[in-house]
Amino acid sequence: MSDGARALVCLTAGRGIFARAIRFLTKSDVNHAFIAYKSDDWGGWWAVQIDERGVVKIPVEQIKHKYIECYDMGMSLKPAFKMDRSLYGERYDWLGILGFLFKLVVWRSLGKVIGNPLHRKGELFCSEYVTAFLQLVPGMYDSINALKPSQVAPGGSPRFLGSPSLSWILQSTNGVKRVFCPWAKMDGY
Repeated sequence: MSDGARALVCLTAGRGIFARAIRFLTKSDVNHAFIAYKSDDWGGWWAVQIDERGVVKIPVEQIKHKYIECYDMGMSLKPAFKMDRSLYGERYDWLGILGFLFKLVVWRSLGKVIGNPLHRKGELFCSEYVTAFLQLVPGMYDSINALKPSQVAPGGSPRFLGSPSLSWILQSTNGVKRVFCPWAKMDGY
């Protein structure tokens, strides 16, 4: 990554059944989160994300989606890339997704906020990874540093989820701006 490279936080809506199920259950337009950056060394835009292979770096074109939102944090995310090395090797937290859905059901049925009972140390899901990444950035906004990564969904409202979402936090934090996605249309990709 070059010194002048720009990095964005991206939220997408996938095309698959699992993606649609997450959006249905969270009543959200998005179901996946990743960090995108332009690399002079590797050429073009790249995504750093967690998926079934763990934390990976891939060309953004490999992320299949039908909708995307990109956010400029108003500060350089570059310092987090070096510290992010500690998150590589983490695996995708499939049980954590089920635990998140369980806490969502408890919130909706009982109005009680609980932790994610199935979250496992050393495993992450996408919005948890992006939140943990952002918390590595020196001078990150208090609204993001205050989050517990395993409790953050990609999208949805806190009132509905019983916990925050990246979409809601990004849209409500002064200094963060939604920007045109450099490699895709903003809507209806």
